[in-house]
Amino acid sequence: MVRELFNSIAERYDLVNRLTTLGLDRRWRKKACEMALGHLTVERPKILDVACGTGDMIMCMKKGLEKRNTAAEFYGLDCSEKMLEIAREKVPFAELKAGNAEEIPFPSESFDLVSVAFGLRNFSDRERSIKEIHRVLKDNGLLLILEFSRNEGFLGKLAWAYTKTVVPFIGGLLTGNREAYNHLWRSIGAFPSPEELSEEFQEFGFERLLLRWCFPRIAFVMVLRKV
Repeated sequence: MVRELFNSIAERYDLVNRLTTLGLDRRWRKKACEMALGHLTVERPKILDVACGTGDMIMCMKKGLEKRNTAAEFYGLDCSEKMLEIAREKVPFAELKAGNAEEIPFPSESFDLVSVAFGLRNFSDRERSIKEIHRVLKDNGLLLILEFSRNEGFLGKLAWAYTKTVVPFIGGLLTGNREAYNHLWRSIGAFPSPEELSEEFQEFGFERLLLRWCFPRIAFVMVLRKV
């Protein structure tokens, strides 16, 4: 279901993201990359972006590393073939594969950093996916999570109301698939809090290094380390 949903909106996925977040999604990615890369000490890291979509996170990582004069090997994984077609044009330097987080098609201890941006909510088996991410990370490897969640503060409540009403309207208008954007707010509503999510990861061999909310407190960044 998730694969077909994203295949149906792939062509205008980036446009809808820019419009519905007023460009804030780029700022969230940049902030997340800076936080993760600040903990990365490897000279030529191997980086995997799970649920890579159209490649925005990979591009953000590349730019962040270029500012540090650091080269890297980039890999991406996504279940949507249509998304990957766009990503191959956007990030031709990355090795991209079709697949899902429940069965990551890479050997154990392959990567220094794994990122998941706005994809964790869509994993069909989150426990299995966490175990797979742990498996493909090297010892002391980093995991970067950028995800939506509900926040009970004033700005968080405003952002949640906007996400439930305005985002499905704009997304449906531009893609012809309003249900895809109804799925967005439903999946956010059913998602655990960042603190609860952190506890899940700790149960499967991770320690949390940092947790930060992004303005306007509808998205958060979490960086963890494999232990």
